[in-house]
Amino acid sequence: MENPHLIEDTTKQFLHAILNKCHEKRVQIYTYALNIGVFVLFVGITSIVLYYCYKRKPTEYEAQQKLLRDQQYILSKIRYYQGENISRRTSDITSLPVIR
Repeated sequence: MENPHLIEDTTKQFLHAILNKCHEKRVQIYTYALNIGVFVLFVGITSIVLYYCYKRKPTEYEAQQKLLRDQQYILSKIRYYQGENISRRTSDITSLPVIR
């Protein structure tokens, strides 16, 4: 004797197919949500980085001031080494030139 079944085989297959479609639809929705979330995150991070780079860019006045400071620094170093060179050419005691 065969064991009794509470539902027919066709009904069982139908319910299985419906549940499969529901699962596929849910996975599809999760995939879309994940892709949209990653896209929004990417756009957000990119825009923040670009905004930060834009804000850090010096203005025309600041760029000129930095160039002026750099030039003054280089000129001060040149003057310092010229002074060192002059002090090396003379003796400390007699101020006579040293022959090397």
